[in-house]
Formats: sequence, structure tokens, C-alpha cells
Amino acid sequence: MNLSLDEKIYEKGDLMSLDPKSRDDFSRFLIHLTRDNEDADALENLINILNESKITARNPHCLFKYELDRMNMSVTLKRRFNTVCLTEVPLNQIKSLTGEINRQIKLKPYGLVFWKDDLFDRGVSPAIYINSTGTSLKKYLLEDFRNNFKDIRKLRDLRIEKSESYKEIIQYYSLINIVEEKHNFMWEREWRYNGDLSFNTIDLVGIIAEDPKKFKKMCEKYIVSEKMKIDIRNIPVISPKWSYEELFEELAIHLWNNSIKNK
Repeated sequence: MNLSLDEKIYEKGDLMSLDPKSRDDFSRFLIHLTRDNEDADALENLINILNESKITARNPHCLFKYELDRMNMSVTLKRRFNTVCLTEVPLNQIKSLTGEINRQIKLKPYGLVFWKDDLFDRGVSPAIYINSTGTSLKKYLLEDFRNNFKDIRKLRDLRIEKSESYKEIIQYYSLINIVEEKHNFMWEREWRYNGDLSFNTIDLVGIIAEDPKKFKKMCEKYIVSEKMKIDIRNIPVISPKWSYEELFEELAIHLWNNSIKNK
């Protein structure tokens, strides 16, 4: 009798290798990092996100983002392609994303940490990076997009044309990017969510801050809700500069303090 790979693993009793949670090359977390913009710096933007309990999807990040303007789509339809970006880079490697990198968008060492499983259940998906080197794949994908949205300028048009699948079509195109010699961001291990990502403090595993003490002082001063202030005191605040030992120590302190409070 020929056994499948899964059956062979089961027969050997090695079920743990089937579960990504048992592997140290998979992160259990997804992290949203903030950046500076015209209105505020990255730290202020993180405080604003916490006050609103929402990460706003401000821009599209897919291959087709420039086509939205070229095809004269309405503002409402274009906004549907806006996504919130996250990364599954391990916590001790966040510094690799926030250092001096030759890229247009400069991520800063401030952000929120979520359970990957929780966000996956809400529809967050890995970004799709397709290698087009030496092929006309990029041209094909752009033509495919233009054909799908031919004569569609408004969200209402898309609903009529594609019926119940219009949301899935937008999500699909929102995830796609092309890998080229001078344009390769696969190392960011990016995940995306269509639209604004609302959350409760109970959804947060931790908070990323370059200087945790400074961040906590800023929260006491600028967080509006008293309940939110209390909740943030009970959430681990970790620096991307820390080693595994320092991360573990901070998490252990919070677990210990919370266990004492609950007695």
C-alpha cells in the first residue's frame, strides 16, 4: 500500500512538523509599522491609530495602482483598492525593515503586533509577488486588469458587471505585485488587508516602539480614552533593537504582573 506524505508523517508520530506553529521559521505574528507623513511623525501616527482603534488604508500598493488613474475610475472605486500592509518578519528582525533601506516608503520602529491566525480569519492575505524576469508577464497582467475593468468607472458599474464576486475581484488585484531586477520586495514578507483595519486592544499581542519609556509617557499624555490608557499599560511594549532575551524578559514581566492582578 502506498502512503501519502502526510500519512507517513502520521505513522511516524511526527505530527508537529505539520503545524507551522511548531516551526521557528514561521512567525505567529503580523506587524503593522507606521511611518512619517506630512501631518505627523511615525510615533504620533501610532498614537493616532490607538486613539481611533483603526489602521486606515490610505493607498493602493499593487501593480495596478497607476492604472486606477489612467482608467479614470471614480474616487470611491479607487479607494476600494487601498490596503493596510503588515509583515510576518519575526519580532527580532523588525530592525531589518526600519533601518536605512533604499526604498521610497521609510518604515519606522513603531507599530502594532497582532496574532496572525486572528487576522487570517478576518481576511488578511499574503501579498502575491510574481517573478516576471525575462517574460511578458507584467504586460499580460496589466492587459488582464484593463480588460476586466473595461468601461467600468464606478463601484456601482463593477457591482452590476461582476455581481456578487466584485469584492473578491478587487481583493485579488490588490494583492498582486511584480518582481523585477530593480523592484523586489519579497524580503518584506508582506500581508495585506483591503480597507481599514479596526481592532480592539484585546487583539494586540504587543506594541513596537523604539523607546518604550518615551512611548508610554506619550500615551499617558495623548491617549484620549482612560480605558485605552489602562489597556496599554497591560500590553508589552517592545523595541525592535532588543535581543530575544530582552523580548522574553518584557513578556515575562507582563505575564507575571497580570497574574498577580488577577489573583
